[in-house]
Amino acid sequence: MDYRELDRLLARASDPQLIPGIYNYCDGRCPRCPFSTRCLTYLEGQEAKPEDAGGSPADALGGSLRRTFGMVAAIARREGVDVPVAGAAAERTARADPDRHRRDPLVARAEEYTRLAWRVSRAIAPVVSARGDPSAIDAVAAIEWFSTRVSSKIYRAVVGHLEGWEPEGKLQTDFNGSAKVARLWIVESRRAWGVLMEAGKATADGVPAQAVAMLDALDTAVRARFPHAMAFVRPGFDEAAGGDSRERS
Repeated sequence: MDYRELDRLLARASDPQLIPGIYNYCDGRCPRCPFSTRCLTYLEGQEAKPEDAGGSPADALGGSLRRTFGMVAAIARREGVDVPVAGAAAERTARADPDRHRRDPLVARAEEYTRLAWRVSRAIAPVVSARGDPSAIDAVAAIEWFSTRVSSKIYRAVVGHLEGWEPEGKLQTDFNGSAKVARLWIVESRRAWGVLMEAGKATADGVPAQAVAMLDALDTAVRARFPHAMAFVRPGFDEAAGGDSRERS
């Protein structure tokens, strides 16, 4: 990233119409979001270079990270700052025991659900598509969309909390925010599985009920680990709604 591109990005980021940090706690379904035009990540994504578009969430994330690191490096060069390798301490921890946090019972439970939801949603998507039932098609799409996102946010919440990235007593912490959106996505996922359990729409015998039971247990575990998560105020979403789901226990 050169200085011209850096100045352009900084000018855009200073737009008072944008909602700072809204992209950290959204579900990534930009076409459905009323705040997309006030989101820096969305606006930058609309102008992404072809090599960053890729077509998959991983490719999009990679492009976003490259632009972010490029911006940090450009600022450092312009200001004459010697920036150390980002996350050096975290890298040392990861090398010492890369799977330490993945052995956490909450993370393991979330990843177990992810494996089930991803496998089943991918398998039954052609079936519901052939049947042409819009509600079932949308439900399967939601199950697949949130399958990996629920576990990734729970992992982020667990790591942030255990590593002490932010003070324990604060309410507005990333681990609380991550846990909150994970619980909201659990609700969305549970609702989607419920559609498949309706009469005449079941596509995998017993699996929807199993998935719902897993989600219920997961939600209970997240609530127990992060009891104040639902009081976290997400930029834009909860502020606009006057609290949104903050009262949910």
